[in-house]
Amino acid sequence: MSIPIQYTEVFNLTGLGVNPQSISFSTVTLESEKYICVRDQVSAQKTLQIIEVESQSLTTQRVNAESAIMHPTTKVLALRDANNALQIFNLDMRAKTKEHQMNEPIVFWKWISTNTIAIVTNTAVYHWSMEGNSAPKKMFDRHPNLANASIINYRTDSKQQWLLLIGLTRAEDNSTKGVMQLYSVEKKVTQPIDGHAACFVDFKLSNNYVTTVVCIATNTPQGGKLFVMEVPSNKPQDAPAFERKVEAIQFPAPGDFPVALQASDTHGIFFMITKTGFLYMYDVETAKLIYKNRISDDALFITTPKQGGLLGINKKGQVLSLTVDNSTIVPYISNTLGDQQLAIKIAARANLSGADDLYFQQFTNLLNQMNVMGAIQLAVDSPQGILRTPETIARLQRIPVMQNQKPAISQYFQYIIEKSKLNPYESLELAKIVLQRPGGVDYIKKLLTEDKIEGSEDLGDLVRQFSNELAMQIYLKGKAHEKIIESLLAMGDYERVLAYCQRVEYTPNYFDIFRKLCHIDPDKAVKFAVQIHGNTESRLDPNTVVDMLVQGNLIKQVTAYLLDILKGDRAEDAALQTRLLEINLTYSPIQVVDSILGQRMVSHYDKVKIARMCEKAGLYQRALENYTDVADRRRVIVNTQAIPQEFLLKWFEDIPKEEVFIYLRELMKNKANLQIVVKIATANSSVLEPENLIPIFEEYRSNEGLYYYLGSIVNYSQDPQVHNKYIMAAARVGQLSEVERVTHDSDYYEPEVIKEFLKELKLQNQMPLINVCDKHGFVDELVRYLYSSSQLKFIDLYVKQVNPLRTPVVVGALLDLDASEDYIRNLILSVGNMCQTEPLVEEVEKRNKLKIILPWLEARVNEGSQEPACHNALAKVYIDLNMNAEQFLINNQFYDSRVVGQYCEKRDPHLAFVAYKRGQCDLELVAVSNKNGMFKQQARYLVERQSPELWAHVLNSENQYRRQLIDQVVQTALPESKNSDEVSTTVKAFMTANLPNELIELLEKIVLHGSSEFKNNRNLQNLLILTAISAEPTRVMDYINRLDKYDAPDIAEIAVKNGLYEEAFVMYSKNKLNTDAIRVLINYIQSVNRAAEFAKIVNEPACWSMLGSAQLATGQVSDAIESFLKADDPSSYHEVIQAAEAQDEYKQLIRFLDMARKKIQDSLIDTELIYSYAKFAKLKNKPEALADMEDFISSPNLAQIQVVGDRCYEEELYEAARILFQSINNYARLASTLIKLNRLREAVSAAQKANSIRTWKEVMMACIDAGEFRYAQSCALNIIIHADELEDLLHYYESRGHFDHVIELMEKGTGLERVHMGIYTELGVLYAKYRPEKMMEHITRYWAKCNIPKLLNACELNHLWAEMRFLYCHHDEPDSAIKIMMEHSADAWDHGVFTETIIKVVNMELYYRSINFYLQEQPKLVEDLLSVLIPKLDHERVAHDIRYQNNGEDLPLIKKYLETVQDHDLAKVNEALNSLYIEEEDYDTLRRSIENYRNFDQLALAAQLEVHELLEFRRIASWLYKLNKQWSNSIELSKQDSLYKDAMETAAQSQKQEIAEDLLKFFVTKGLSDCFAACLYSCYNLIRPDIALELAWRNNILDMSMPYLVQVLREYTTKVDDLVRENKQKKLEAEKQQQQQQHEAYAVESTSSNPYTPPMVGDYTNAGYGTGYDTNYYGQQYPPYGY
Repeated sequence: MSIPIQYTEVFNLTGLGVNPQSISFSTVTLESEKYICVRDQVSAQKTLQIIEVESQSLTTQRVNAESAIMHPTTKVLALRDANNALQIFNLDMRAKTKEHQMNEPIVFWKWISTNTIAIVTNTAVYHWSMEGNSAPKKMFDRHPNLANASIINYRTDSKQQWLLLIGLTRAEDNSTKGVMQLYSVEKKVTQPIDGHAACFVDFKLSNNYVTTVVCIATNTPQGGKLFVMEVPSNKPQDAPAFERKVEAIQFPAPGDFPVALQASDTHGIFFMITKTGFLYMYDVETAKLIYKNRISDDALFITTPKQGGLLGINKKGQVLSLTVDNSTIVPYISNTLGDQQLAIKIAARANLSGADDLYFQQFTNLLNQMNVMGAIQLAVDSPQGILRTPETIARLQRIPVMQNQKPAISQYFQYIIEKSKLNPYESLELAKIVLQRPGGVDYIKKLLTEDKIEGSEDLGDLVRQFSNELAMQIYLKGKAHEKIIESLLAMGDYERVLAYCQRVEYTPNYFDIFRKLCHIDPDKAVKFAVQIHGNTESRLDPNTVVDMLVQGNLIKQVTAYLLDILKGDRAEDAALQTRLLEINLTYSPIQVVDSILGQRMVSHYDKVKIARMCEKAGLYQRALENYTDVADRRRVIVNTQAIPQEFLLKWFEDIPKEEVFIYLRELMKNKANLQIVVKIATANSSVLEPENLIPIFEEYRSNEGLYYYLGSIVNYSQDPQVHNKYIMAAARVGQLSEVERVTHDSDYYEPEVIKEFLKELKLQNQMPLINVCDKHGFVDELVRYLYSSSQLKFIDLYVKQVNPLRTPVVVGALLDLDASEDYIRNLILSVGNMCQTEPLVEEVEKRNKLKIILPWLEARVNEGSQEPACHNALAKVYIDLNMNAEQFLINNQFYDSRVVGQYCEKRDPHLAFVAYKRGQCDLELVAVSNKNGMFKQQARYLVERQSPELWAHVLNSENQYRRQLIDQVVQTALPESKNSDEVSTTVKAFMTANLPNELIELLEKIVLHGSSEFKNNRNLQNLLILTAISAEPTRVMDYINRLDKYDAPDIAEIAVKNGLYEEAFVMYSKNKLNTDAIRVLINYIQSVNRAAEFAKIVNEPACWSMLGSAQLATGQVSDAIESFLKADDPSSYHEVIQAAEAQDEYKQLIRFLDMARKKIQDSLIDTELIYSYAKFAKLKNKPEALADMEDFISSPNLAQIQVVGDRCYEEELYEAARILFQSINNYARLASTLIKLNRLREAVSAAQKANSIRTWKEVMMACIDAGEFRYAQSCALNIIIHADELEDLLHYYESRGHFDHVIELMEKGTGLERVHMGIYTELGVLYAKYRPEKMMEHITRYWAKCNIPKLLNACELNHLWAEMRFLYCHHDEPDSAIKIMMEHSADAWDHGVFTETIIKVVNMELYYRSINFYLQEQPKLVEDLLSVLIPKLDHERVAHDIRYQNNGEDLPLIKKYLETVQDHDLAKVNEALNSLYIEEEDYDTLRRSIENYRNFDQLALAAQLEVHELLEFRRIASWLYKLNKQWSNSIELSKQDSLYKDAMETAAQSQKQEIAEDLLKFFVTKGLSDCFAACLYSCYNLIRPDIALELAWRNNILDMSMPYLVQVLREYTTKVDDLVRENKQKKLEAEKQQQQQQHEAYAVESTSSNPYTPPMVGDYTNAGYGTGYDTNYYGQQYPPYGY
């Protein structure tokens, strides 16, 4: 028996040299069916062996790696070392392409696509893309379920949107447990799953939709399970659903489990491999087991998918290949498994053979069921197109068209077009239909454009009758070579002939075609010649073509031809290129050649020859292009009037550089060419270089040309020569404004050269010279030149308008020239504030002329200038002139103290001190005072300055003057100071400088023994104590007791920070800061007892509050509450509540909360107070506490009674909870509480008030459990009115066996006002289960109010068939009703109901099943049924089925029906009735049936009747043969029965000469002379006269043939007369035409005017033969034949 798989051992790893000890899961990797990697960790040298599976070749690499995986398709190797470093190598290129260092250990990795590696660590899963330099991307974290699992696989779907991590772990019973983690990339959610193996499948649900299916297999202690389900996705609305499947797996051994799942998407099949080596093959859609067998004694520890199956390796090193056997799987499923539907599905998925019979059978069944669309889909989707045949089309064409439906064949073609493509026969049949309709050609063209039809010669021939163009396209598609060429020629489309012939390797006579085209259409001939020129095999000689075209004076065409074939500008075509240009220069306008040469179409022609012809024709541009000799070019180039300037400009760019200058000089000889020369020079300046062009202009002394040329490039050039020459040329041509502009703007001329040129030129306007000197720093020289040439106005102009900023330089130059100080002073004043102060001061100061600018400085100050440089200079002048300098230094705000101070240090240190002091130049002041012994002034300044940084600088231990300074501070500065801040800053400076002893003595002297002003100074007292705290802590207590003006709170806080807690306590208590004092006792001294004693002493609420908090923190809850009560402080109520509840101090807590609620309005206080009452009552068994609680809640309060009630309920304080819930009318919770207290009656009452579904259900369940069904019913009646709650309620009753009670409940429910469908439905279900006798009555009354589908299920489960029939009929499901009546007729059938229902069914197959049902069970009523079904039935099918089942015994039962539907003239109906008539020997009715209804197999019927014993039936057979043109059979049958009239009529009707003559001979042979004469009459047109005459003469019956012979003779003579007359007419017309052509002088009398025209030779006989006979008369005398 064949099996559905192909199973082979590809090879064995050990046979290729792999060490058997290296074959394990940890050392072998198999990423695809191409490569296997084996790490040899056993041998001394660690190596990597790579096996190419297809060639079975092994390559060894010396690699020390922990893991290696080969790329699935290419020779790319991924390696991982012990440090988790990843590297990718291209083995072909021997290069490393990518690397990455992972920060955590890798436990598993594999290729999941051609560009992505999946990496699994202990905590997460990553995807590492091979594109770019990207690092691994984290996809998801591992689930805790996989924490200790060994990862064995990782799977993804094809789009990598679903990721599945698979691992193994140990269960509690030490079995191997499979764990998985499924992750959705899109939704970013994860789900743990139990399973050992899994795979994803891309499953084709429909023609337009492919979904992703996940298959998961596992083995658990409860048994093996297989799950097949569709992963969630955004499916289209019309996409079909995939039904989830769960199947049990029977494992052969107890400990076996799945180790691998691999799928074949093509077949929709997946394979499961188990640990013990068993193979399971399943169908994806149905999860059905197809095949199971053991394929290996050892486990396949690693597998990989391959086309149609998998590749795996076991521990023995066997590489095993397992694939679906396409040749056997379909027969196996069909025959062995007996599942034809699955066989068909798999054949359709994979396009497999083997299901042909199944497809044919199913196709026939679908057609018989009139499921036309299903049959069409089956045929189109059939594997390998086994049903797409002419027979299928013929069957579909025979199907009658149903009302409001398209013909079956139209549906067939439409379905194929929408899905795929018509085959040749289908295309032809479709064309036959649509081409007869309007728009048919366009439709066929559309299908052809969309590649929906297949071309063929037959289809092209058919379409050609309607459209040649479309037929041509079809011929092309169908490769009908002769037809294509014929069509192309007929259409005049010669261009495509060559292309097609080349494509199909067909060789016609190309030259013949070309010659004919030259006479028909020269343009097409040229195009044709161009086309064939491209093919070396069919190419025509171009010269022959050109000669032929030139001889015909087809210059335009020869030009077009040569231009086409010369495309590509090839050197081998030089002669033809020359001929092209010669022809057009000779015969065409010169514009043609100009265009050809202008477009650079040719370049290999004889250039010199063409250039000369162009020069003669006046085409100087083309001549210049083609000449190469310099002399020729010089001769032509001077014709600039005829050469476009654009061309010349371009031409000069292309010629050699050395020739350019020759032609430019040639052009310069004529001044008229100056403009073009300038343009040429400008355009080519970068190549020719200005240094070469400038001499040409200078050679011809063309300053103007030089000016224009350089002017065009000067703005873009950086060449100094260009700028120099341009400035000189502009100056020479009088363009001084341009000279001024360039000297001002340009940065590239040589300033020295231009300066000297301009000085020599001695221009009236010195602005160009000023620009040069100003720009390039020649100001000093400029001033000297202008001063020496007495051009002082330009000096004034320069400093006032051009560059006032250069005034200092000008002033310096003038001072050096000993110019008048008044002139200089006035010049400076005229510039005013436009001159920069600092440079001016610098210039005059270094020449000791500072006082010269005093008026200018004072003017600036008077203008309000605040520029430091101005005021600095003014200060210097005042100092030098001793003009009240100290007052200026003190009062002026704008000078720079540092600058002026430095200026004064050597002149007057005191003024320097004043300047430094004014500008607070601390370091400079200290330095000058130290240097000059000015310590007193320095000390005063330091005290006044109050700068800690400055104090730090001077009190530094490295300062050698520190001691002198300290003495002056103590002796002079501080005693003089009346400012306490200055004293404080000084003291702080001493502290910072770490001089505590000196500081303390100083402060004691000031504070304790000083004047009253400082003795009572708060700051100084603070400083003294603070200094003592930091330097002498032992003195602090003494200072505290002696002093009283210090800031006690701040000082005490500092004391605390320094650990002086007792001193701080004394300071706080001395200053009545009791809260701070007790705080120190509690927090720092940490003596709660001292704090209690202190609180009693001071008796302040704040102290009691702090004490209470401390006691609360130490767990003294009762004492703490007492303290809070004394403090009357409820602020810490949160902490008190928490602590008291923790120690069950509810009595004290009640007191505290009672006090707190008087102070604070907070719901928490009231809530906790209620809870405290409840707890106190429970713990201390004090019922009176509940009474207190009830009194409290009845009074106004803010308590959250609901919250505390829930809390009491949870802590089983049910009595308290009852009181609370009752107080707030929370009847739902009250009912729950009453249930706990077993007070059910009160609970029902509370539920009525609550009126909540949940409450009703809770009370109802409690009552049912307690057996109180009356209470339960009253609750349930309020529940069943809600349809959603009905199912749970019924389940609760039924699960406890209370069937009668629940039925009673539901019956009462039907009388409720809010009764709904669910009540009626569920009551019906209960009746079906427990009271079936009431079911029919119930549904008869309430069927419209019930959920009929649910009742149907209940009826089916309880076999209530009549009830099911009733429900189906009333639920508009006639199909199901009919099926029930047929399948359970004993209980469900009723004829009236059946006939009313059958006409409503949708499934037409039920019509035919019902007929068979009636024939078997109610044969007398079948006619009644058929009369109802007449409009619905396929009458042919009915007739056929009944005729051939039971040997036709049932056919008479439907005779009336058949006669009724015979008007449709259906073949099967006619044949059934005919067979019935024959059986009944009713030949008259049979004759009438055949005459009226001829749609049946007439020849078959004739053959049947031919041997019938009755004559009339044989006569009918003869008649049928005649109808079907079986003349011989009909005549023979008539002759046998002596029905000679029938025989003669048949012969005459046949119009066959041989048949008629054979019959005539038969009559002669039989001596039937009368029949002979009658046959001559009947078959007059068929019998040849010579045959008739011969038979009559030989058999002496000439008399019988004479009427026939007379008639024949008359007919023939009439024909001869007509011929003679026609001939004469033709001759007369010919003579008349000849006479008209002769000259008028030779005209002859017309033949028509001649009274007698002698007959021509051969006309005498015809002229008088038969003239005595009259045809009509003769015809009347011919006697009628017949018998």
